[in-house]
Amino acid sequence: MSNLNRKYKKESCRTLLGFLRCLAGQRTQIDIYGGIMLVGLLVDIDVNHNIQLSQVTMSRPLQRPISFTRLCVRYSNVRYIRVPDEIDVIETIRQDLRKMNPKPSEIFGGGQKKMHVRKGKEYEKNLPPLRPDNYHY
Repeated sequence: MSNLNRKYKKESCRTLLGFLRCLAGQRTQIDIYGGIMLVGLLVDIDVNHNIQLSQVTMSRPLQRPISFTRLCVRYSNVRYIRVPDEIDVIETIRQDLRKMNPKPSEIFGGGQKKMHVRKGKEYEKNLPPLRPDNYHY
């Protein structure tokens, strides 16, 4: 995924862009104005909705197909994006929502939660000493 901030990602979950972002790594077909058809692996969709593809085959009417290793398509030139049949649209959206709204137990590291201090004699017995034994004043 691209370096989008969390707020932007969370807002885009509810849009078509959020769904298309979930298709990263999938082989998709993109039709561009002018009758050009692109088939390739969707790598990323950036903040400006531009689409990056890899292993692309470009087909134009009445001409031989051309292959590219990497291609960036401007969003305003896109006419259609065809989603592969083997992708379950509802499940893909659910997975994206789970990524954007994780359960508190799935958050690693985060600074959002306060640390809960354990108290009790068992816990205090297992604490290391504040000063080593060979410490002299």
